Amino acid sequence: MSAETLIENSLVVHAFLAEKGWRSQICTKCGSTFFIKTSNSTNSTFCGWHKCNNGTYPFRTLSKRKSLLTIQQINTRMREYFRSVGFIPIPPLNIANAAGQTDLVIAGVQVFDNIIHNEEPIREDPFFISQPCVRMQFQPQVESQEGTSSSFVNVCTEKMGAGITQHLQTIDQWCTFLSQMGLHMNDFVLVLRTRTNDWGTGAFQSLELFFSYGGLELGDAAFVLIPQANRDPIPISDIGFGLERIAWAVNKTASYFDLLTPWTSTESRELHDACRTLSLLVLCGVQASNKGPGLQFRRFAKLLSEKYYGAELYALIQYYYNYWAQFIEPHVDCEQTLLRARLEIERFINRRLCAELKLPRPDEETTEDYLNRLVYLHGANLHELRNTVQTCKRQR
Repeated sequence: MSAETLIENSLVVHAFLAEKGWRSQICTKCGSTFFIKTSNSTNSTFCGWHKCNNGTYPFRTLSKRKSLLTIQQINTRMREYFRSVGFIPIPPLNIANAAGQTDLVIAGVQVFDNIIHNEEPIREDPFFISQPCVRMQFQPQVESQEGTSSSFVNVCTEKMGAGITQHLQTIDQWCTFLSQMGLHMNDFVLVLRTRTNDWGTGAFQSLELFFSYGGLELGDAAFVLIPQANRDPIPISDIGFGLERIAWAVNKTASYFDLLTPWTSTESRELHDACRTLSLLVLCGVQASNKGPGLQFRRFAKLLSEKYYGAELYALIQYYYNYWAQFIEPHVDCEQTLLRARLEIERFINRRLCAELKLPRPDEETTEDYLNRLVYLHGANLHELRNTVQTCKRQR
């Protein structure tokens, strides 16, 4: 997108939002242009973005629903709404990315990867997709920053070949749906930004409108022109929201993880996040390795082994298997998912037992099978083994 086109499209966005009753301001903290409803009496000089709002989430003080909606109920309502306005629901991609520039699927727009990277025929029919994603850059902040997870469902509308007018019409449809869910536009701030990207076919600029609800970023609407080597750039309307964040905003529970975890669990957010993401990776057929998606599987297994062994690990992995199976067809059944996860988690435990007690090397086996072999075939001291296993559990 040229600088001139970017400016023209930005002016079109300003005019569209003004017509819909939004007024623009400049954030004194980050310098971004933001929009609030003209009916909103707030006279803030900053955009209310999480980083400009001292890290708080004031949306939790807004009026709440009388009864909670499940994440799946919200997803179903969203799918049916967008079906009614012409978006075709399509199944999600496998989390292990076979095309594009990332090892894992990180956004619904990757449904177009083969078209973008292999110059396959352009598809102009509009899609709705609920795409499970993994973004590893969020994992270090899971425990310290509320509202963060390394895996989530990216609910998206995607339209290839769209013009800026079609893009803005879809934004208006998103506003309609969010209002129907009780997220009133008076409580939103829309932040307009431009960004330079490169999806592997050359640098391009995108025009992005971020939706912030009471300090919580719910999603963004990007209009992009993707460079192509042998044909004209492809315009795409790419609008994506975090389903779990929408659910948090709709229900206004105390914590983002309240609707994600079993009711009786009191374990840490980091533990739950690791079990969620590991379960998603394994049910999509990812196997442990030292590179690509398998490396991420191995990293989560190592974290669970070193910090949370002995917690309700396998019950949680099964719980999250059932969660993800609502959104994506499993490549591996639940029993095999649990076995693969257990073998990798306990591989690290077995290696520690072997190193500390100078025992025979473990095979690809569970810790229980390894201990059986050590005791019955190698005459290992049972109490010494149990004490070392307990040490692994106590290191939490």
